[in-house]
Amino acid sequence: MELLSPAGDLESALAALEFGADAVYLGLKKFSARAELHNFSLEDLSYLLAVAKSDAERPRCIYVAVNTLLHDAELPELIALLAELEELAVDAVIVQDLGLYGIVRRHFPRLPLHASTQLAIHNVAGMLQAREMGFSRVIAARELGREEIGNLAALPGIELEVFVHGSLCYAYSGLCLLSSMLRGSSGNRGACSHYCRNPFQVWQNGRLLEENAALMSMKDLALGEFLPQLRKAGVKSLKIEGRKKSPLYVAAVTNYYRKLLDGSFTAGERELCEAHIKSIFSRPWSSFHWRGSKSETVTDSKTGGPRGLQVGTVLQVINKQGEPSRLRFVLQNQKLEKYDGLQLEIPRQHWPYGFSVSEIRVFSQGSKEQGRRVFVAEPGSSIEVPLPKGHPRISPGQAIYCNSSQQIKRAYSLSSARPAPQKSRRGISIELSVQPHLLSVIAKPETAATALSVEVSLAPDEAFGLAQKPELLLESARGAFAKLGDSDFYLAEFNYQNPQNCFVPVTLLNELRRLTMKQVEAELAERRQSRLASITHQVMTDEPSKPAMTVHWSLKLDRAYYLNLFDADALQAIDELVFDPSCYRHAELEPILQELVERFGHERLRLALPAIIRAGSPQGDWGKLCKELVKTGWRRWQVANLGAFQILKEAGADGDNCNLTADWQLYAGNRAAIRTLLELGLQRVTIMPDESAANRETLLRQFPSCLEQPVYGHPPLAISAVCAEHSRNGHCPGAARCDFNTLELVSRKNERLLVINRHCQSVYISNEALDLSAELPELHRQGARFFRADFCLQNYTPSTVAEIWGRLIRCGANMRRHRAGAATDH
Repeated sequence: MELLSPAGDLESALAALEFGADAVYLGLKKFSARAELHNFSLEDLSYLLAVAKSDAERPRCIYVAVNTLLHDAELPELIALLAELEELAVDAVIVQDLGLYGIVRRHFPRLPLHASTQLAIHNVAGMLQAREMGFSRVIAARELGREEIGNLAALPGIELEVFVHGSLCYAYSGLCLLSSMLRGSSGNRGACSHYCRNPFQVWQNGRLLEENAALMSMKDLALGEFLPQLRKAGVKSLKIEGRKKSPLYVAAVTNYYRKLLDGSFTAGERELCEAHIKSIFSRPWSSFHWRGSKSETVTDSKTGGPRGLQVGTVLQVINKQGEPSRLRFVLQNQKLEKYDGLQLEIPRQHWPYGFSVSEIRVFSQGSKEQGRRVFVAEPGSSIEVPLPKGHPRISPGQAIYCNSSQQIKRAYSLSSARPAPQKSRRGISIELSVQPHLLSVIAKPETAATALSVEVSLAPDEAFGLAQKPELLLESARGAFAKLGDSDFYLAEFNYQNPQNCFVPVTLLNELRRLTMKQVEAELAERRQSRLASITHQVMTDEPSKPAMTVHWSLKLDRAYYLNLFDADALQAIDELVFDPSCYRHAELEPILQELVERFGHERLRLALPAIIRAGSPQGDWGKLCKELVKTGWRRWQVANLGAFQILKEAGADGDNCNLTADWQLYAGNRAAIRTLLELGLQRVTIMPDESAANRETLLRQFPSCLEQPVYGHPPLAISAVCAEHSRNGHCPGAARCDFNTLELVSRKNERLLVINRHCQSVYISNEALDLSAELPELHRQGARFFRADFCLQNYTPSTVAEIWGRLIRCGANMRRHRAGAATDH
């Protein structure tokens, strides 16, 4: 199995390689899901590639994460970046945006593609779809358990990468809008505010249950003990999370998993390495859902931030007049040095209190003396350290943690012999022909794009004479052309023709080499610019589709009884009813769907598949349900995950014989993404709820006939496999005895979230609806013709749904619409 380590900068990457990583993943200055990091320049990346490939017997892989969602205006810059990555020959590009995927497949096919965990691939159907689309590897959703991972890894023709250590997202990656909708900074665009780490008041039915609970704050993943099972399952790559972590952290965790994989720990060394990792950066460890979703509590709701390694328990806080307060405890687990960092969890305070150790005094057990000052205290010592002025109240019995250790920093110091600066180079073949009156060269550089052959000639002032030592001519000529200096090339092949054994001065050979390389670089630059211009033109040039004359209104709901108070006019205004059946168990659906068919007919109905379709769903087998419904005439479907394409295909429904649309979870944020989705067989795609106004306008003007604009609803801000009630009370009673339906969370900024239990998944929505009714005329002016109102997740009343639907239709009454467009596919 490959051990894959993170790198937020060059120092971390070198630490990963030095301590045993088989591969490193990283981000660049733009288009990285960790945008706040220093990240890599192209020069850094070139250097790292050269280091990674320097050992011919064990070359290491470098994967570049270009895993953010892209706005339309960013595509030209992206294209230029992809061309650079292709030239550098990186081992793979990690992608989330389907527009980026489409550009790579069409224009940069030499770049291998890895499907980011942000694509939320979580089932066999998703793996099959990714394989069909040309991905060479899928990075699995972190939520999967042992059996699910085994099923995915068993598929031939595509690799599976699994996270084994590090921080966890609370929601399925890629499906979280908490940061973007509530803080204006999108995690899908590399600017997550980590909203899920915050504490909330927790209310239920008007009663305050918790005052300061971080129900979404996850423990850290640690699957070290399960590596044999992962190996047996056939997992290709073990991924360590941590591009935001320090080089020290990367070194320690890489070292730990390298030795686990190799079985090279000495007695007691594993426990020591685990202590090191916890001291450097660690929340409590968890196996997440590897052993099942009910096996353990996976959130750390009482304390925010990393703890470190516990090194003692408070015995006493000693206060003497005129002196700093001192903390007395018995040191445990590791040495403590002056300038190490300690922290404590303070009751009713969410974040730990930390400070640097400015002095250490060691006492004999029970001694009341001043103790002796030391620089290093050994485990088992009774010690005192001074507390900073203004420290919070600290009581006996509180745990003390070390979160910074000088000893550990020395244990993972990088080699002082850093690899010499170098960059990744490409080969060039030279064919030199010598005649008495002419030198000619044919140069063929290795390029990622089309083949290039450059011819250069040089005539001497007078004819060449015969060589006195013809046996030296070849090496002399080869040596001259091997001196390529700081260029992007090395001499890969040299062919020499000098049938008359002419003597050529080295000065002329050097001059010919310089002329040749200058011409090669000039022609490469010209070709590169021409190619970029051509690709950019192809990607960015579309014939704008003309807006339909009619306006099309869709109503999406997850409870059929919401229609009970609709009058005839309100029902007539529904051009398409999208029904989300995820509230119900599949056994309950037949009469509900039959009633809808009787009221609307199949031609005005569409069924929505959920974004998450896990094996063993409490609702039932989605594949089986789809097959049954396709047989009974259901041909109109809405999809929200790549796996849905395969589920419908296996059910006998695809873009050829069915009408498919996509909800926003397939990320139609740029023209290339829209084009990719249409090529997958979709008729329409949905604009994301957090889309910027400027980008939305660009897309609406370009694709008015295939974009659907939600104008009302409570979109899911987070979909989580972690039960919020389990996080709150520390245990799961089981589905049969569970009475959890909803919780209300109130943030310190008075933001109110509703948490809904949807078949043991927690879905988070805002109490405040997304309402664009006032913007309808402007959206119509920009080109929008397909509008949708969603009544899902929130517990509406039929009267509320009827009132809001009527208001939306009245707001849009001045927009041209005609009932004849109801069943038309645009």
